[in-house]
Amino acid sequence: MTIDLIEKLKEIAARASDSDALYIRRAIDRIEELEAELSGHKEDVTDWRASVEKQMRRRRDDK
Repeated sequence: MTIDLIEKLKEIAARASDSDALYIRRAIDRIEELEAELSGHKEDVTDWRASVEKQMRRRRDDK
């Protein structure tokens, strides 16, 4: 989804005036930064979830 958005923004930037294109390129950069940050958070949540599930299984097996 964001790949399509970024591609469309690049097309718009190519047709835009230099001053407008600068803002559009900055927006593209920010979107990519946020996407990378979100990806890192998703990995953290996945790791946390796996850890909690493992602990719960151990506790259940110990009973």
